[in-house]
Amino acid sequence: MSAAHMDWDDERVREHVQDLERLLGRLDPAGALAVQALVELYGEALGRVVRLAADAGITSALTGDELIRHLLLLHGLHPETAEARVRRALGALDGFLGKHRTSVEFAGVSGGTARLTVATEGRAGPPRPVLEAVEQAVRAAAPELDRVEAGAPAPEPVLITLDQVRSRA
Repeated sequence: MSAAHMDWDDERVREHVQDLERLLGRLDPAGALAVQALVELYGEALGRVVRLAADAGITSALTGDELIRHLLLLHGLHPETAEARVRRALGALDGFLGKHRTSVEFAGVSGGTARLTVATEGRAGPPRPVLEAVEQAVRAAAPELDRVEAGAPAPEPVLITLDQVRSRA
């Protein structure tokens, strides 16, 4: 592996992953088994790196890198729960949500689904671009989740007083 690989930015990594996925789709069964064995070997090595990083107190240095974070998730080695990662991602959206007068309540993760309630000021449903940004942030933080359920809150009950009814009659 050349030293140039060490200088890849996240975009170059994403392009490489796409190329690799195309190539993997063309493998014969024996080639697929060889790749699987190699992935398992690298997964074991990565697990050891994570344990050493935890012992040294530098786990956040690993999880802060996009490529390493995805590899940790792929191998089931990410030290943080999906719920913790989703909460952090939603917290990072506070400024964006504030500009759109939108709030997000995170109900947690269950059965591979992140459950959210997203509302704009006045308890209305959010505009589609805001909802998409929230869903994208959750999926980026926890790509292992199967679904993101983002519902609107139940409408607040409207109280009509007896005096209001009498005044209309």
